[in-house]
Amino acid sequence: MEKKLSYEEALAQLQELVEVIESPDAQIAGIGKELKKAMQLLEFCRKELEGYEKDFEKTLNKGEL
Repeated sequence: MEKKLSYEEALAQLQELVEVIESPDAQIAGIGKELKKAMQLLEFCRKELEGYEKDFEKTLNKGEL
């Protein structure tokens, strides 16, 4: 069973992929796998941030700070 990534782990992986994709040596034909994984990580990070935002809003609305 694969453990769930944390936001920080996903962001670190995404940063590594961006470096590979942006490398001057990267070949367009060879970065498809990296682009797909990057898109998955972006979606994961977006959902995580939305969840945090909802939690913060609930806390603020309840005055629990």
